Amino acid sequence: MSISPISVSGMQAAATRLEAAAQNIANARSSGPLPTSSGATTAYAPVTVKQSDVKGGGVSARIVNAGGDPYIPTYDPSSPDADAEGMVAAPNVDMASELVNVMTARMSYEASAKTLKVANDMMKTTLDAFS
Repeated sequence: MSISPISVSGMQAAATRLEAAAQNIANARSSGPLPTSSGATTAYAPVTVKQSDVKGGGVSARIVNAGGDPYIPTYDPSSPDADAEGMVAAPNVDMASELVNVMTARMSYEASAKTLKVANDMMKTTLDAFS
């Protein structure tokens, strides 16, 4: 079993976590109309990453809508999306959690990259021993 595909999948999962955090941070100050009775709104809904193990080693990660309450009613009467009372739907994004997600993704990527480098160095040493 080669460690390279496992390390690469870890790097890809870390990049996906970084992408999700970046989307949430970029849209944290956006807003849209409050959801209608059918629950429809054009406001940004925060995302998260669903990660699962891959048979044979490694991980798979994909971006999905975050659970819970995606919106917070916020007072912003100057917004074109404001209702008669000046309320809009703001994304329920916790900036502290998103910054932790960014740092965790960075450290995970670095760890996977280091593992890949060590595996390549070990392979080179093995091949040099037989030449």
